[in-house]
Order: sequence, then structure tokens, then C-alpha cells
Amino acid sequence: AMVYGDRRPHLVALLVPDPEIASAADLQQRVQAAVDQVNRDLNVIEKVRRFIVADEAFTIENEQLTPSMKIRRHVISKAYGDRLDGLYKR
Repeated sequence: AMVYGDRRPHLVALLVPDPEIASAADLQQRVQAAVDQVNRDLNVIEKVRRFIVADEAFTIENEQLTPSMKIRRHVISKAYGDRLDGLYKR
């Protein structure tokens, strides 16, 4: 997962679901339920308000992860930036 929202009114997220549910017909509902469960324990400013599901997992091969398994925010933001920004327009 990558949370996005620096200098924005609220947080949004890019989420990579587990492979076993990635192709489920009710993927959005399952992910929304997981987000709602996590949000229950957070303050208002910490809550993820909207999210999108990533097209593929973050990997070293697609350069979205470093060899030490840290996300490369600038690479992910370049790939998904327009879609993440679109979450603020709804």
C-alpha cells in the first residue's frame, strides 16, 4: 500500500490486494471493508478516505520497489499520479 496526500485536504491510498482476492468479483467491496476496519482505529486526519487498486503488485522488476523492499514513491506516483489526483476531484 502507498498512502498519498501530502499537502492535501485528506489521505487517499493505492492498494495492492492479496493475490487470492485480486480477481474476485467483489474486490472493491472487500478492499473497502478492510479499509473501513483499519480506519476505525485512526483519528480523522489519519483516515484513508478514498482508494484505488493497483494494476499490478509493487516489485523490483517494475522498479516500484527497491532491492531492500522499500516502495519507490516517485516511481509509483509517476505511474498512478493522475488516478490518485483524480480521487480528490470526486
